[in-house]
Amino acid sequence: MNTPSGTFEAVPLEVLFPDAGVADLDRIRRSAHEIDGVQVAGKPQVWQWFPQHVTFPGRAEAGTPEVLLAEVSLHDEGGDWLEVSLDVEWTEEGLLVVWSGISVACWCEVDHNAHSIDPVGRTVVGTTSLADAFETSADRFVQWLAGPRDPEFWRSRASLPPREQERAPAVR
Repeated sequence: MNTPSGTFEAVPLEVLFPDAGVADLDRIRRSAHEIDGVQVAGKPQVWQWFPQHVTFPGRAEAGTPEVLLAEVSLHDEGGDWLEVSLDVEWTEEGLLVVWSGISVACWCEVDHNAHSIDPVGRTVVGTTSLADAFETSADRFVQWLAGPRDPEFWRSRASLPPREQERAPAVR
């Protein structure tokens, strides 16, 4: 199944979040437009949505059941990368969580593939509405988009090993 994707204007919010009120959906739209307003040159923002996950699919499904996703690559060169993402997904308990993080390529001795640095996530429960959770994650997303785009900066901040530099072949 192909995952629908496009600009935020194309995202069917009312379909994805049928229990959200008009005011909450408007707040989500405003936050998404703030994200889209901080574009990375040459990389238009693409949103992906997963209509098959509008309702909690249960624990039987493999992987994280995402409802809405935005990812922006800030750096991708020579096997090193830095990426920002915002994800609305289901927890194992069947609660919605809005999560945002900046991920950097792993250069640890054991390859973890990536490390999320300073992630923020809010579960939609109690007094925390979907709009509250989305605004919190979107605000952090915008801060990361406006921040440093050097993966080494973020690895250093998180006390992760630096990228190993390319080594010249040994001279014989």
